[in-house]
Amino acid sequence: MRMSELIARPVVDSAGELVGQVADVRLIQDGPLLQQVQNAFRVAGLIVVARHTGRLFGYERGPAIKGPWLIRALLGVLHRDTRYVTWEQVGGIDGERIVLRVPVRELASVRDLYQEGRADA
Repeated sequence: MRMSELIARPVVDSAGELVGQVADVRLIQDGPLLQQVQNAFRVAGLIVVARHTGRLFGYERGPAIKGPWLIRALLGVLHRDTRYVTWEQVGGIDGERIVLRVPVRELASVRDLYQEGRADA
């Protein structure tokens, strides 16, 4: 599957409730060694937005992103329900939908990824 096939797909939780749609894919470069040069990328998780309110500009990703406070505040409100779904939480793909193994309440806020001290951020 190509990454472009994941973007904009609807995501539902384990109860069938709509969580949102995939806005971005988080990759980790820890796969098998390719041509003795670098490791392959693998999907670590999905960034899911509850409603399509424009592009993600990076401001939703935490306090380390600097910029005009008014824009940060506005985009923070618009994307307050942006969630991070680990690849382990994905149960499968049913038609056009990505189905999760967990309820929406168990999903992390995307801001939680960028807290100081997190090793995987």
